[in-house]
Amino acid sequence: MDEGGVMCPPVFVVDGQAGYPLPPRPPPRRRSTVQWLLFLLVSLALCGMAVEACFIYHLYSSRNIPSGRTEKSYQDRNEIETLKTTNHVVKPSAPAAHLTALSLPPQADGVLQWNLDGNSFTHQMQYREGVLVVEEEGYYFIYSKVFFTEPECTSFTHAVLCNTQRYLGGDTELMQSRRFHCRSQWRSRNLLNSYLGGVYHLSKGDSIYVKAQNHTQIVRHISPENFFGAYMI
Repeated sequence: MDEGGVMCPPVFVVDGQAGYPLPPRPPPRRRSTVQWLLFLLVSLALCGMAVEACFIYHLYSSRNIPSGRTEKSYQDRNEIETLKTTNHVVKPSAPAAHLTALSLPPQADGVLQWNLDGNSFTHQMQYREGVLVVEEEGYYFIYSKVFFTEPECTSFTHAVLCNTQRYLGGDTELMQSRRFHCRSQWRSRNLLNSYLGGVYHLSKGDSIYVKAQNHTQIVRHISPENFFGAYMI
């Protein structure tokens, strides 16, 4: 109170420099497992919708293919199926011939007669009466195999010969296999084979053939046992 009896309001002093501690921040909230599960399900649903949209787009595009292109695709498929079911024979890229078995007994001079059935074929070469005739000049691999029996005591000769106009004096012997053996009387008869093969230069019009001495010993069986052929290399 002042001296006149008047009451004065109280006076408070505030210190503006004084600092007061701030309240602590609340800890960050962790997302619950349910929230993560919902997020995963939503992502999978969106991915499924995208895949379905792509599938519908491709299906719609395939229906709008022009009819000509569709017919062509069907034709291509039919051609592929035809190639699968059809057995196409591939022809040799060069003159060749392969003769098998012995269709007829050999001639009196020993020239062997061959067969054009089964696995036999001729391509750019002619065959007549045991002889192969060359139609194109070049180097040829010539081969022959015969299957024969072994008698008690005699010789067997297997040879490939060539008849050409380039040389005089008859036929030319290209290859020869000779066997002579006397077996014991206590020994049973053997079954043997002779194989010849080599590379020779042949001209157009030349003829080659196989000849056997004592051809009665030849055993005529299936084609893998007796054959004769040639092919250009």
